Amino acid sequence: MHQIQKVFLKRLTTTNNQRYADLTRGYNFEDNVVFHLKKLVESGFVVKDNTYYSITAKGIKAIYEYDLSDLSSPGVKTFFCGFIVTDGLGNFLVKGHPSAKINFYNLPSGRPKFGQPMELELPRLFFENTGIMIDPSRFLFTTLHGKIVKTKDGEDLFDDGQAIYRIEISEVEKSRMKLLEGVEWISREQLILLRNCWPEIKMCLLDKIIKPYASYEISSNYIL
Repeated sequence: MHQIQKVFLKRLTTTNNQRYADLTRGYNFEDNVVFHLKKLVESGFVVKDNTYYSITAKGIKAIYEYDLSDLSSPGVKTFFCGFIVTDGLGNFLVKGHPSAKINFYNLPSGRPKFGQPMELELPRLFFENTGIMIDPSRFLFTTLHGKIVKTKDGEDLFDDGQAIYRIEISEVEKSRMKLLEGVEWISREQLILLRNCWPEIKMCLLDKIIKPYASYEISSNYIL
């Protein structure tokens, strides 16, 4: 796969349903962007709906199959780090994904960079979600989740591991937060009524006993 095609796929996994101008920013006709978009559509990795381009389940699987380490951003480890963030008053942080066709919620999370120690990556990922830095000693490892995400038709989308850490922040720290778009505080009562949640929300925020390890499959078209 050509590097430009990889870039377009990676951009669509970050923000799906993009117009041509947004998706191809930084490139021009000399880069044969029309050709590359056509190839992605013909390969079934991307679909075009009127003026918007969207990644398909096949395109998401291609992200795993092709090496993206030669792009502008560093390569990543094969798992996520998620955060159970509480203010000690019964409120928790959740992460919404409004760019999906159906907004869905999971824990604030991110992928560690390849070759970097976790004592540096945990504070960095937490900062990306919340806007504040926390000493790595405060992240308490809580549970490990193995999750397979399938489409409604049974096609595999993701097969990820997620190490989940718990952290309680102070009132002062909470006031300093600059939350990433989609990340928001929510009460336990609101959590019970929250729709379109991935399993880790209930398992980590509502269940009284958190198991040290969980493995499960879910069916979801939320990201498409």
